[in-house]
Amino acid sequence: MGVIAFASAKSSPGVTTTITALAAGWPAHRDLHIVELDPAGGDLVVRFELAPEPGLVTLAANGRRDLGLDTYLAHTQRLPSSSEAGGPERRILVAPVAADQASAALSALRFGLPKVLADAQADVLVDCGRLDPSSPAHEFAMAADLLVVVTRPLVSEIHHLVARLPSVKPRAVSLLVVGDRPYGVTDVAEVVGATALGTIPTDARAAEALTLGHPHALRVLRRSRLLRDARSVAEGLATWLGPPACGGVQGGAGPAEPFPRPVEAPPHE
Repeated sequence: MGVIAFASAKSSPGVTTTITALAAGWPAHRDLHIVELDPAGGDLVVRFELAPEPGLVTLAANGRRDLGLDTYLAHTQRLPSSSEAGGPERRILVAPVAADQASAALSALRFGLPKVLADAQADVLVDCGRLDPSSPAHEFAMAADLLVVVTRPLVSEIHHLVARLPSVKPRAVSLLVVGDRPYGVTDVAEVVGATALGTIPTDARAAEALTLGHPHALRVLRRSRLLRDARSVAEGLATWLGPPACGGVQGGAGPAEPFPRPVEAPPHE
């Protein structure tokens, strides 16, 4: 268990969709929390058809006096795909759609919530939006056990990463690439100075099934390379985080060092 933050350096390479795909492929025996901290506003309340409250805004209002683990949990919601009572939980802290509300809530929580997330007895995936030192989500990205930078293998985005990464000091950083052309994840990671994590394919139909709904969503996802590769990456990340809370391991996550090796997706025909 532990905290993994996700962010991009420029443009919109699909951080939220990537987290959604990883969550769909996350090992079923592990508790998982998705925490939406994008100061530009959230998407998951709409995608998952959840109530706007409780969520980030109500947590910020109530956490001014008592920001502890119980308070945080009280403002999360159960994901529709969660297991039955007694099984591993899938919970989400949703951000408001409006950027001004999201940014204000994050500013109120930026110094207290990172420690609370670290104490959660679950794997925590945090959507931090764009990687910017001036962002109210910056502290969350730096405090996470691992920062995963999501990018497309395009020259323009690679240049932004090269310029941005030296100015941030995460505990550990890995690179996840969306698409494999014109450059592979290993090539991009070497240029930007991060450890290669893996590749998520550009699969518009599967991404639509994850984000906008699809009349045959389950069938599309089961057959999709997106979900297959996301499951491979998710399993690698979960292994790095170490045994789940139910395994009797107390505190902390994986080793405080970069991801040990790239998570390679299975070969495709």
